[in-house]
Amino acid sequence: MIHPRHMNKFASILEYPTCPLCGESSYHFILESGENWIPDGYSRSLRFSVVRCSRCGVCYTSPRFPENHKHLAFAGSYPFYDRARRSVAPPGQLEMRAFDRRIQQILRAHPDPASILDIGMGDGSFLSAMKQQGWNVAGIDMESSVIAYAQSRLGIHNCWVSDIERDPLPAGPFEVIALWGVLQLVYHPRELLARLQTILSPGGILAIGLSNINSAGAKLFRSHWHGLGLPRHLIHFNSNSLKNLLQQSGYRVAEVVFETPGWIVNGSVNAALNLLWPIDKAARFMARTVLGFLGHCRWGDTLCVLAQMVDNKSQSENHG
Repeated sequence: MIHPRHMNKFASILEYPTCPLCGESSYHFILESGENWIPDGYSRSLRFSVVRCSRCGVCYTSPRFPENHKHLAFAGSYPFYDRARRSVAPPGQLEMRAFDRRIQQILRAHPDPASILDIGMGDGSFLSAMKQQGWNVAGIDMESSVIAYAQSRLGIHNCWVSDIERDPLPAGPFEVIALWGVLQLVYHPRELLARLQTILSPGGILAIGLSNINSAGAKLFRSHWHGLGLPRHLIHFNSNSLKNLLQQSGYRVAEVVFETPGWIVNGSVNAALNLLWPIDKAARFMARTVLGFLGHCRWGDTLCVLAQMVDNKSQSENHG
């Protein structure tokens, strides 16, 4: 556990960026919140704001950790790494079911097994599920412990430690590139989307999963909404802002699917109400019921987008 007296020194390195999509410096304040995922992290006791760009309308985090200190935002018991660090066995059926909708979404678009790259693969559970479907899998993540877990526990050997914004891309081509919860973490999303085109096969699919800042949960819980992920989430997308970015970056959006995962609802209720059991249990059940009903429309807490790279040659011929 990091002692609170060591916290304030990190406030001095925070930066106040311009809009990460269009570079505009003016913005409108949306809300302020603190670290709500990692109680023992370096972000504890610091405050962060979500603001909306005055020009393009995208929401982003300010202040934030500078890119050369981004590892500080993930230090401590980061939940998407902690499971692999604690586990002594592969994930069970219940844990694997969390990926069912994403897998089915990809299989609808690409029924035949092919090659898939998972960027920000975490503990490798998604790749393990795709491997069981007959796919050739590869993955990268910045955290060495989760890569070791995927190799030793799940038998995924084609994976390695890499920073997608700093290091060379894996050799392609890949029929599918997955970015589950990653695009909202990167400092230069336009540049990353352009680079990915060099390793995505013709007709290949880009699969992106993100928190939805326009969700019913985000509007209801605001600073307590567990989908904020501050300070790691640098950009807070909705379906329109993500579609616009993809189209401007040379992709065609094929499908958008909304979900409301239970872990976001439970975390939001706990943070907002801090109720005693069994009242807390009842409140979480009611919230899951109501928000789950809304979860499959544009009010869902997360959105999963499939996009394909635009064939510029064919497009120019059609307009010729």
